[in-house]
Amino acid sequence: MYVQGVSTRRVKRIVEELCGLEVSSSQVSRAAAELDDMLEAWRTRELGIYRYIVLDAQYEKVRQGGQVLDAAVLIACGIDDDGHRDILGCSVSLSEAEVHWRAFLSELKDRGLWVV
Repeated sequence: MYVQGVSTRRVKRIVEELCGLEVSSSQVSRAAAELDDMLEAWRTRELGIYRYIVLDAQYEKVRQGGQVLDAAVLIACGIDDDGHRDILGCSVSLSEAEVHWRAFLSELKDRGLWVV
């Protein structure tokens, strides 16, 4: 089992060093599965009405097929009438090309994003 490319043994060692808690590899695996479920629920949640959306991208190194590549992390932040900000979603793509932004924004719209 790997958590974002990190072995459960390494996660176990880090938790023990940082938190002073002894955990088993099966506990690390269960926690990773729970986090995956929570992330999926967040990624697919219904969106609503926002006054503004702010779009940005940040480039990060990713490992793909044995190579380290630069990838664009597309990010959308919504601001409601009260000024409250929500991260609406993010998407990893090879660039900031229009086709990638279009696919990302279409997915947000399909989840109910409405800008007034």
